[in-house]
Amino acid sequence: MLPRFWSPYFTTGDETRLGIVSGGFDPLFRHAYGMDVHGGTETRRLGFRGFYQYDRFRPTFLVTVQDDADPVDDSGLDRTREVTLRASLPLRRSVRSSQSVSLAWRRSHETVQGTPEPTRLDLGGLEAAWAMSTLKEYPYSISPLDGYRLRLAVLKEDPSLGSEVSLVKATADARAFARLFGESDTLALRLGGGTTFGRPSFRRSYSVGGFPDGSLFDVVRTNHSVLRGYAQDGGADPDRLFTGRNFVNANVEYRFPLGHPQRGWRSLPVFLRHLHAAVFADAAHAWTGDFRLGDVKTGAGVALGADTSLGHGLPLTGVLGVARGFADSGETKVYVRLGLAF
Repeated sequence: MLPRFWSPYFTTGDETRLGIVSGGFDPLFRHAYGMDVHGGTETRRLGFRGFYQYDRFRPTFLVTVQDDADPVDDSGLDRTREVTLRASLPLRRSVRSSQSVSLAWRRSHETVQGTPEPTRLDLGGLEAAWAMSTLKEYPYSISPLDGYRLRLAVLKEDPSLGSEVSLVKATADARAFARLFGESDTLALRLGGGTTFGRPSFRRSYSVGGFPDGSLFDVVRTNHSVLRGYAQDGGADPDRLFTGRNFVNANVEYRFPLGHPQRGWRSLPVFLRHLHAAVFADAAHAWTGDFRLGDVKTGAGVALGADTSLGHGLPLTGVLGVARGFADSGETKVYVRLGLAF
């Protein structure tokens, strides 16, 4: 149960963060944990995130905690403290498919300090989810090659659970993969959407733009979509088209291999497994009231990726891409990220 590794890291965004991650597990994988301690250059304070998973019995239990802060304006601080308890139960698990359900409770406290109008927000909710997957990958796969994945989730925020709001949010996500011309290329499709029930004045349940950020528990501006070529959360225009009580998104990608080096360099703990590329098209929209097809944002682009193994056991996929948004708020954006878009 002692920590098995540690690694420094840094991220950029609203501020530059420097941190250290570590974790461990027992020989039977009944206990697993991870932790992250970091500091921000703008907030000038330490934050942490951690999780612990217990997998001896059915269901599997997971506890996550965090105490984080983001800069606001010139000197403000947006601090979030949160704890989540989740129980996951596999309904079916075989070589060809898996099916599971989960139930989670979340409690969070968010405060904005150092601004002319300090605010606070307490949230508490229950999330129930069902998922089914028949996805298949093989030794030379650059992506899931066959099968589909479905997930349905419902969140209930209520004062009896410690929340200041009372509403219900529901989302659906479907993904399908199919081979086209070779053994390793694949056509990847994704379709998703969500809606809000209750509290009609709450008009910023979902957002679209950039890459997925957070989970359904993020009651304000939950971003489940992939919409490359646009700023995250719509940039300077979040109220008109980028947020709303409902959202839909659709994505199509053709992914194909460029090579399978399967090589390292001397004794360095870096191993290059696959090189691949993709062409893609995205469409998404978040709205309140009537849906208008003309307001749907679209984008397209290309990407190059590499699958590597670090430290003789940590698989990582790096992607470099360029995307162009075709709507009024679209732009040409270059992105570098870990992991495929979906």
